[in-house]
Amino acid sequence: MPSMPLRRCTVLSLIPRLPSLIRLLTAWLLALACAGTVLAEGRYTYKEFDGLYVFYRPRDVAVYRQLLPKVFDMPDAPLVQVFIADYYKMDAGTQPYLEAAVFLLARYEGETVWHCISMPVTSDEARRLGVTLMGFPKVMGEIGLERGEGKYVGTLKLDGKPTMSIKLDTKGHGVTQDEQQWFRTLAGIPNLNILNGKVINPMGAARRPRLGMWEMSKLFPDKLEVKVGKAELALKPGAAKGRSQKPPDAFDVEPSEIVLAYYLKNKLGFSFGQRQGQGGTGR
Repeated sequence: MPSMPLRRCTVLSLIPRLPSLIRLLTAWLLALACAGTVLAEGRYTYKEFDGLYVFYRPRDVAVYRQLLPKVFDMPDAPLVQVFIADYYKMDAGTQPYLEAAVFLLARYEGETVWHCISMPVTSDEARRLGVTLMGFPKVMGEIGLERGEGKYVGTLKLDGKPTMSIKLDTKGHGVTQDEQQWFRTLAGIPNLNILNGKVINPMGAARRPRLGMWEMSKLFPDKLEVKVGKAELALKPGAAKGRSQKPPDAFDVEPSEIVLAYYLKNKLGFSFGQRQGQGGTGR
């Protein structure tokens, strides 16, 4: 209703005797009310984080197919994404934590998608909320991320056993044409989870970036830092077969070729949008 903001803003005319500082504060609060601005940050707002990201072709396609729920079809070219991230700057109400993950590329109703098969975290609250609200297969793990001069090391332990490590050397490594093409190819691929037997998009339908991460970093150099490099990925097949890991073979998809690896520092941040049901049923 157009008359509502006008009635709110005329309140200022009734308080001419207030000290100028109070009037200024009142004007600011009323302006926020007129604009519909929300002052409080939502929970699980990721204000700043960094991490290591590796994309590779799998050595054993049969294991890949076994780990992919039957509701998903195999992609034309199987691809695995693993990462180790440190969410060190969260909203005031959320404890920072670290996270690792394994994603498999898939097809769902004719669309190329990612599906997460394992997501260890260091926060039990993040684990519980991720499982119950968003369908992420989160488990507790020991995760570390070391940063050096152009060199980075990420580690994951499950049930106290070394399960995955990523070493990335970015020194003297400029981005190649092939790597730029991979950034473009991977842009905008949605992630689909299975929650209560239904396929859902935990990020919401609106979160579909059209530019690759490398292009984004050039547009926002003060907010996004991307360093491409040479990666060494070590997986320990069978190490995660303890009761904390589901499925038990999630880290058994060994690489045949790493096609893209990079370090990302993200100051743009994000928060989870409304989940969108996709209508399918899970395995």
